[in-house]
Amino acid sequence: MLAKDSGIWQWAIFSFILAGVTGFLYRLGFVTVLPFDLNLENIRHAHSHLMFFGWASLLPLYLIKIDSIPGYHAAIGARFMKYSLWAVLLFGLISFPFFFIWGYKSVSIGDANLPFSVIFSGLVMVGWYGFMIGYLFTRNQKHDFVPNVWFEGALMMLFISSLGAWGVGAVEMLHIGGPLLGKALTHFFLATFVEGWVLLVLLGLIYKALNLKEDDLVVSPLVLVGLIAIGAPLTFPYGISESMLSLNLSVAARMGGILIAEGTLLFLYSVFRSRRKSTSIWIWPLLFLGLKAVMQLIASVSPADLWLSEHGVRVFYLHVLLLGAFTTGMIGFLKQDSSINNAYFYGVLVSVSIVLISLILLTSFWPAFLSGVWIYYGLAVTALLPVIAVLVFWLKLNKTIVH
Repeated sequence: MLAKDSGIWQWAIFSFILAGVTGFLYRLGFVTVLPFDLNLENIRHAHSHLMFFGWASLLPLYLIKIDSIPGYHAAIGARFMKYSLWAVLLFGLISFPFFFIWGYKSVSIGDANLPFSVIFSGLVMVGWYGFMIGYLFTRNQKHDFVPNVWFEGALMMLFISSLGAWGVGAVEMLHIGGPLLGKALTHFFLATFVEGWVLLVLLGLIYKALNLKEDDLVVSPLVLVGLIAIGAPLTFPYGISESMLSLNLSVAARMGGILIAEGTLLFLYSVFRSRRKSTSIWIWPLLFLGLKAVMQLIASVSPADLWLSEHGVRVFYLHVLLLGAFTTGMIGFLKQDSSINNAYFYGVLVSVSIVLISLILLTSFWPAFLSGVWIYYGLAVTALLPVIAVLVFWLKLNKTIVH
């Protein structure tokens, strides 16, 4: 399946590796002076945007395409989806150097000052829309098309998240709402993308990989998707200081977190109840999802100053989902169509686990008397491990599938 349309998934893995190297450079900047006066904030933006555009959106969209339309088709919907994937890849990669060097700042060309990183990010989202249009064409025209509630819920979340990103640009252009509105819209995009799109598409892929049926779930997939889809946009206030929030927003964020955690835990309970002895490597992304859901549930019922105000805990939480659950899940899904040895998957798993453990050093869970500059050296070294592991996996996968 992958060999027939290998370009996109190959470039998605390349994007992960490039973004990972950028993350290593970001960590390195805490222990040494970077050349060319590179700005750490710009490097962080380049890292996160490429991870989002080239890995966390591109690869799942590709997997949705080959699930909806396996093989080559000349229908207009299939062409829309195919060309949109290449647009997402192209503009995601083009935006990378602009984020890396200038961040969100405008670049002077002649008499014009243009925010190229913002422009190309917008074009990535236009690529998302093109894919959705192609999907809808396919859904309506393909007589044997079977809708997937997980993927369609995820696509809806991807669309809604993009509205927050457009809103940030509109607020800045029109100079309305002040910095708080722009910050709120930014976190609306991030929350809906991560808690909605990423989580739902991952659950859908696991559901498919384990050959689950609706009867295997304690409640219908539509209910689980609904819990997460309703909860995800509500959680955006988690990224804003509690002192700046109204009581209503704080309660909404907590309710959203409870809904997402409930949907995730019900899914996990269903899987372990029906597939206890046949989860194979999928046990690991499932366990990461369980950790993520428990953390989210605790944060939703705890005092704000215990969890929500601590940056290190939020970074750890996001990496548990994005690097732990999502990345190991994607690697597992790429592996399943090949004869590659499980050892290569476990190499990625171990490297990811080491990074997550290292991130605990930045939280209050780590005793203060054991802290020191050595932590940042450790973070820089461990940041390279997933890059190396995924690169080795990629090289082996190429030999197994392509040749």
